[in-house]
Parts: sequence; C-alpha cells; structure tokens
Amino acid sequence: MKKILLLSFVLVATVVCRAQTFYELEFHTPDDNHFVGLLVYNDNEHISMRLVDDEALQKNVYYGVNYSCHIEEKAGSDDVGVMVFVPDDDDFPSLLWVWEKDDESDMNDEPFVVVDIDDVDSWIKSDHFVEVTLSEMSHDYVCQFYDESDPEYKKLMQGIQTVKSQEDTSVTVTEGTGGSTMHLVVVANTDVSDIGGACETDFRRIRSEFGGIAKVLGMTLSEHLIKGNDYSKRNMDQALADLNPSENDVVVFVYTGHGFRFKNQPDVYPCLDLSSSAYDNAEENYMALSDVFRTIVKKSARLNIVLSDCCNCEIDMNQPMVLSNSLFSRSNTNFDIKKLQSLFLQSKGDIIATAASPGEKAWCGEDGGFFLLSFFENLRSQISVLNHDTPSWDKLIKNTIDSAAKKTAENQNCKKQNGLREVSVKGI
Repeated sequence: MKKILLLSFVLVATVVCRAQTFYELEFHTPDDNHFVGLLVYNDNEHISMRLVDDEALQKNVYYGVNYSCHIEEKAGSDDVGVMVFVPDDDDFPSLLWVWEKDDESDMNDEPFVVVDIDDVDSWIKSDHFVEVTLSEMSHDYVCQFYDESDPEYKKLMQGIQTVKSQEDTSVTVTEGTGGSTMHLVVVANTDVSDIGGACETDFRRIRSEFGGIAKVLGMTLSEHLIKGNDYSKRNMDQALADLNPSENDVVVFVYTGHGFRFKNQPDVYPCLDLSSSAYDNAEENYMALSDVFRTIVKKSARLNIVLSDCCNCEIDMNQPMVLSNSLFSRSNTNFDIKKLQSLFLQSKGDIIATAASPGEKAWCGEDGGFFLLSFFENLRSQISVLNHDTPSWDKLIKNTIDSAAKKTAENQNCKKQNGLREVSVKGI
C-alpha cells in the first residue's frame, strides 16, 4: 500500500480541538499488515486520522494525516453516490463510501480503504468502523494514537475527564433555568415528492437535537409539530397564534421545505411555501420568513431563534435534491453542559437565518438540508468539551452559513449557496 507501510513517524496538526465525533477504523492490507486508526470528524471540512500498525504500537509511534471530503456521482451512473476522504499526503490511503440514491443505509458502514480509486480491484473493505465516545476512551487507548507530550493529547484527556465527570454524577441541570420552557415549532414538508425525504431527516434531527438540549438543561419542552397531513398555512398560523412564551422562555422555529420569492420582492428573506399539495397555489399559501420572525419576537421570549432551510429564488425553480451524505453522528455525548447553559440559558436576543440569498437555491441530500446539517454540526462544535472557545450565537450562525456555502461549492452536483443572518444576542 504505497509508502504507508514504510513510514516510521509522522506528526501532523489535527483538529481534535473542534472534533465532535471519533471513529475507530481497522483494516488489513493484502500482505496482512494490520492497521488501526482513530478518525477525528467534526464536519466535511475538518477531518483527520491517527493511524498505527502492529509495529508502530510496539514502538509507541503513529502516523497522521488530514483529510478533505469530496462527494460526487459515481462515473457512469446517476444513481450512485460516492463520498471520498482524500488525504493531504499521497503516502496515505483515501477512505471511500458508496451508496445508492434513496438508500437510507447508515453511512457508518465500513468504508473502503483506497490507494488507486480507478482500480476497483485494489479497494480494501475495512474490517471495522465504529463510533467511539469520549467516555469509552481510556488513558491507554488514547496513548495508542497520541504522545503524552502532544498538546492534542492534553486537550483530549481533559475532555474525557469532563464527560466522565458529567456522566458519573448523572448531571441534569435545573438550577438557573427559572422554570424556563423551550417552545419548539417545526414545520416540515415531509410529503412533497422531490425533497420530502430530506425534510423528514431534518424533522427527526431537529426534534432530537433540541429535545435533547431541553432535557439535559432541565427545561420544559413544548412542541408544535407540523408535517405530513398536517402541513398547511392554516396549521402554521395556528401554531404561531398558540405560542405564549414567558419572559424567560426560548422559542425555536425551524422550517424545512420549499421556498420562493416574488419578482421584485424587496425583502431579502424567502417566502415559505405552505401548499399542502401540488394542486394548491403557492402564491396563496405562503408566509414570509420575516413575518414569522416579527410575529415571534413580539411575544417577548428571552431568546428567539428562527431558521429556514429553503430556496430563495423565483417560484418556478424547485429546490434540488442531490447525492450527498456525511458522517454526522446520531448521538452527541461529547458536550459540555456549561456551554449549553451559556447558549440557551444565559443568552437573550433574537436570531433569524436562512439557507440562501435572493436568487439562490438551497440544496439538500440524503442527510437533509445542507444548511440545517451545517447548523447542527456547528452547534455541536460550540458546545464540545474539546472546544475551548467561549460559545457564541453570532459565531455559530456565521460558521453555519460558511460551512453550507463550502459544502455546496465543493459538491459537483451543486451551485454555491450563501445564507443570510441577523443575530442580536447578548449574555445575561
């Protein structure tokens, strides 16, 4: 396998300080050399791996490499997607996943280890690929991949100690919530024929993430869910009318579906297409995101978050579904409760953000909308025990927009989307 079998020691800068998810990778080369890697994944732009073989373990050395992610349609077929982690050093193999369009199989399946992507016969199916949480790691485990003098080792061990401490004390934060409620309004066009699958993925992720946050912070969760047969402008109007937050509450509104704008529309934010079927007129069944925002802000909750993942182009241009995927983890056990408190309990203000600027499409794939996926990736980065920066809503939303723009720019099936945001939040 090229020079990877001959390397003695390589030191690289990794992104563990941002990382949210770790995966253990195991594979054998044709000459039966055994490798184990610790893949450090934050998002498609920040990936690295520490790699050891049996000889390296005996010598307490490791190999290291940074990766970039590329997603494309497999040559000769429009129905197969390919995600490749490409190393920044040619001495290291690529990691490759292949999936069929509309295939809901887990992207955590074992990847192929690839030296020559054009030679299918040379691809090696890895033996083992599984997520490893910080609480499952020990000192001896980490020392397989990091020297104790490595600054990244110290950050990782500190994060492990924080997570284990939270789990050992069964921490559920109630002090300081003041009886706070999270009002979660989710509007998802899950039945629409073209992007319904992506909207369903978004819907599940939105509920899981915000529901989990409310639970660990000891907040009451009040859900207003509009999807499937309930999807309509009337029901969304009613859900907004029923919102009655207290002054210490948090309101989160998230829309995933089709969006559009009228010709010569002065408002830069999109209109939400609330048509319940293809036979309804979108121009008579919509609400402007700006109006949603103003309606919510007038209810005077402590923190208001309004997000939409939809197109912002003229009405005849449909939102595109493309072949795309990611290793975003279903679970998040690597968070710091104090950072969650900072964002959701110790912040006051208003946020509005959307996926695309006027004239642009918002793209989505099997793993949901690029904008919402980027939002949750960056939320997890902000609250990670491995992130030593102070959490910030302004930084989170900015990074979300930048990340979605990069995802679409680097995906061969997309055109770049540039989101919009207004963030006015301060600490309390």
